[in-house]
Amino acid sequence: MKKQIKNSILGFAVLFGVFSCAPEDWIDYSINNDPDAPSTVPMSLILPAVQQSVAYQLNGNNTVRTTALWMQQFDGVARQSFTETRYQLTPADVNNVFDDIYSEILINCKIIIDQAEGSSPHFSGVAKVLTALSLGVATDLFGDIPYSEALQGSDNLTPAYDSQESIYQTIFSLLDSAISDLSQSDNVFSLAGDLMYDGDVSKWIKAAYSLKARHYIQLSNKSASAYSDAIAAAELGFSDEGDDLALTFDSDDKSPFYQFMDQRGDIVMGGKLYDILYDLPGIFWDPRIDFYFDDFFGAGGSVAGSENADASLPGTFLTAEDATVYLMSLAELHFIKAEANAALGNTAQAITDLENGIVSSMLKAGADYDEVMEDYILDAAFFAQDTSLENIITHKYIDGFGTNQPYADWRRTGFPQLDLAIGAVIPQIPTRFPYPQDELNYNAANVPSVSITDKVWWDE
Repeated sequence: MKKQIKNSILGFAVLFGVFSCAPEDWIDYSINNDPDAPSTVPMSLILPAVQQSVAYQLNGNNTVRTTALWMQQFDGVARQSFTETRYQLTPADVNNVFDDIYSEILINCKIIIDQAEGSSPHFSGVAKVLTALSLGVATDLFGDIPYSEALQGSDNLTPAYDSQESIYQTIFSLLDSAISDLSQSDNVFSLAGDLMYDGDVSKWIKAAYSLKARHYIQLSNKSASAYSDAIAAAELGFSDEGDDLALTFDSDDKSPFYQFMDQRGDIVMGGKLYDILYDLPGIFWDPRIDFYFDDFFGAGGSVAGSENADASLPGTFLTAEDATVYLMSLAELHFIKAEANAALGNTAQAITDLENGIVSSMLKAGADYDEVMEDYILDAAFFAQDTSLENIITHKYIDGFGTNQPYADWRRTGFPQLDLAIGAVIPQIPTRFPYPQDELNYNAANVPSVSITDKVWWDE
């Protein structure tokens, strides 16, 4: 049903763009005016369609599969996944990734923001959070991207590219504006149609602050205040297990990875993730194994590029019909605080943050609360009180399974250490996505000239 709604709304959005052109004076458009086919779609109907697109396109579709292959959490054994594991990613391969972010997410967020102006700041605030989230994923994958001149339809078909540095400033500005909007009390239309927080404005505010913390920490190599800024934002972010910015699918509208494995199934679990979980110090059995892997000990993981089709398939955490797609989680926020506090010399707090992150990650994966508390939180040997950057990022890498964050963190920190895939077509792991073929065909004058081995701005 949600899928049908999504398609309908996107169709309405197209109609809205078409019929916004000024008609000829002689047209009497009072004739054949169908009240059941509105040219302006209610925000309460656009919002769930946008949220579903966010879950599909940002963390449930092509982006995560590719980055998880490169981060060796997956290994590709057939078709496109086989070639991407070996770092063969062409401009044509990312057309859908790039186009869908703009045509399904950003343009419809803009429609909500425009409609909400002056009457519904809560809708505007949510749309700004989703815009910032989407821009963050897009710029971290591609680098410079269009925004300030984008989303204008036929008024500008060749928008200029904004620098990644300016996109990051836009992200922070959007999130600050979202927090202001969401804090307003004079909201005409209630936040109906919200699939993520069911209209709970306080949780959207926490999500905005949490996303600020994510992007502050990403600037650790660029900004002297990155760590203190990340902590300040994180303190106002998620505080409970139910705060995660996420969308749960159901048996009617099945999760993206369930659909992918059902239709193609050309990935298996990666050897690096398997080795890390198998060798964690002070622990015999990490409860996330039962949810990440379909067959951990029987099949294990596949070394990157080895094409081991007998390795374990992904487990229910990703592939259940009703799996949850996590856009930002409490666990990630704990790891951000752990890294920042460790870097600032707040060792005791960093240990606490790291422990909290591991426990939250286990609970998020589906582990039993009592089991986690009894078997892990009380086991000091498991946590080992190691606040090195490598240890913190390694645990964040485990938690980030099913998101793009391991790829962002690996480029920024170099952890975990990865070996080149067997059969690699280039001599290093890519450090960005190529720009899409559609942009090279139709906006070539503005597309930056880069290769997939060039670093993005915050990684330089």
